[in-house]
Amino acid sequence: MSQRIDIAVGVLRQGDRILLAQRQAKQSHALKWEFPGGKVEAVESIEAALVREFQEEVGVETSDWKPLIQIPWDYDTVSVHLHVYESDQFQGAPHGKEGQPVQWTVISELHNYEFPEANRGILSALKLPDVFMISGNFHDEYDALGRLEAALDEGVRLVQLRAKQMEETDFIALAKKAIALTHRYNEAKILINGKPDWLDVLPEADGLQLASTAIMDLTDRPISKDKILSISTHTKTEIAKALELKADLLLLSPVKKTSSHPDMDGMGWETFSEMVADIPIPVFALGGMKQSDVEQATSQGAQGIAAISGLWPDPI
Repeated sequence: MSQRIDIAVGVLRQGDRILLAQRQAKQSHALKWEFPGGKVEAVESIEAALVREFQEEVGVETSDWKPLIQIPWDYDTVSVHLHVYESDQFQGAPHGKEGQPVQWTVISELHNYEFPEANRGILSALKLPDVFMISGNFHDEYDALGRLEAALDEGVRLVQLRAKQMEETDFIALAKKAIALTHRYNEAKILINGKPDWLDVLPEADGLQLASTAIMDLTDRPISKDKILSISTHTKTEIAKALELKADLLLLSPVKKTSSHPDMDGMGWETFSEMVADIPIPVFALGGMKQSDVEQATSQGAQGIAAISGLWPDPI
């Protein structure tokens, strides 16, 4: 693999809209849409590169850039490392200073545009929050739905419904109610921890969560592209397999030692950060995580944190 070229990519926000630019016919990835940015010059920070590129490309002064995701990517002819930052601080009216079309587009419409392949992780990251709650223990269906509603009231917008102790028919019945409840909240999404074919009877679910033990015999992505595929991982081998299956996001654990897996030592933030740097899609830190760990997680390259006990509400 050749030396990767560092590219600064800027997601400029205006409310729920994102600034896009279209690549010109003479460029690689001709006529595809992208987020403005460019090559980082020698002895230049990512933030400085973004300020310069937005001045040169779209004629606006920007500031307050914050990391969103890093994406290492190998094309046939070039290897790149995308350093993706976001900001809503700018002055001026964006316009294509190099003759390229530019436009504001709402996040929910981004799927209608064709982007370079490396941008898939950016599109996923933009649609995900920084907290991913996994359902914990509950006494019965009433208790489960009550705790779920409490979490949604507190602002949780990404949920994994997990209930290994339940029979399949009972879980499906609970899932139908949990999906309907979750979708009453603006932009909230719920993934089902189970088998791929469960989505056939739960078509309203937003996606599927698979354990690392369930992926090694798969050869293709097990669900459709319009659903979110999340995979739990612990090792580089599992991560590679999850990427082969075109997962949309990963859970990487354990970051810290947990009571549920006392036999496993936590990898720590340094190792977590090193592993995430090689993953081109959003990653949630799992294992001993609490709401207070979000800032630490994102600073280490994570999309955010995932947790059971740290987020699943106590009985109502």
